Amino acid sequence: MAEYENRCGTIEIRNIEPSDFAALGREHDLVVVAPGKRSFGEYFGERPDVSPYAKPQRHLAVGFWDGVEQTDPRAVTMSISPGHGELLDLPITTFDGWASALLCENVPGGDLEILMTQKESDDPDAYRQLLLDKLKVHHPTVYKRIDQSRFRLMRPGDILQGAVRPVIRDDYRLLDDGTVVLALGDAHSTVDPVTGQGANSASFEAQVVADAIIEDEIVDERFAKNVALRRRERVDGLSAWVNTMIATPTPPHLQKLLGAMSQMRTLCDEFTENFSHPHRNGDMVATPERVDAAIARHASLGAATASGKVA
Repeated sequence: MAEYENRCGTIEIRNIEPSDFAALGREHDLVVVAPGKRSFGEYFGERPDVSPYAKPQRHLAVGFWDGVEQTDPRAVTMSISPGHGELLDLPITTFDGWASALLCENVPGGDLEILMTQKESDDPDAYRQLLLDKLKVHHPTVYKRIDQSRFRLMRPGDILQGAVRPVIRDDYRLLDDGTVVLALGDAHSTVDPVTGQGANSASFEAQVVADAIIEDEIVDERFAKNVALRRRERVDGLSAWVNTMIATPTPPHLQKLLGAMSQMRTLCDEFTENFSHPHRNGDMVATPERVDAAIARHASLGAATASGKVA
């Protein structure tokens, strides 16, 4: 922020609503809206072709927990309890050192939903025991790494409970004078849970907009359409990936892919590398035929490697 001001930018901290956009448009060539505020989402409207869910498909609870042994090498792990939800164990540095961000992504109506509905702040000790009990049943590989004598939040309040509905909104609107109001980040796309791509998607979109501003001399509707086209492949592909991963019940072809990944290191590596290219995973999981093709490709690669035909 200091660097922005050093380059002659002006920062104002105040509440903004859509009713303020017209006044901002009279002062600026472009209005960019990034926060995922409800009024902003309603202003832009949704794209129903990539926003199939009317309500959240996971009820979330994440805390920074001490007492969870880190994996070797230290890495993100994912555990799946069919019909009940996923657990992502994310190593994270905190003010007090390493912790595990245990992100419980719970299916509404499943046995783990209570991890979101029962508020930790009401009775921290009871919630700690509840989490241990649920991990033991549904995510035993993580439970085995817990030292119960140390298992507690790093600091009081180091927990967040809530729900996220994946949605893609329209890219822009025009004010009466033609000024572009452009959606970016959470105002444009909410692409969690499970894949954890919210911040990645927002930073990608910001880069697309920055590049377009540098390259284009005019900020008009053509500019807005160009931005929309440049980011659509990645954002829409990511939406397809998220919407498939959180479908309940889990689609059979996704189960098939996860099973194959456990047996094929190259397939697992490709899926993981695609976190940097999420639209590719959106393509991979889109249909049973695409999953079959990915599995067959890596099976052929494995056979070729085993026979010495691939260096």
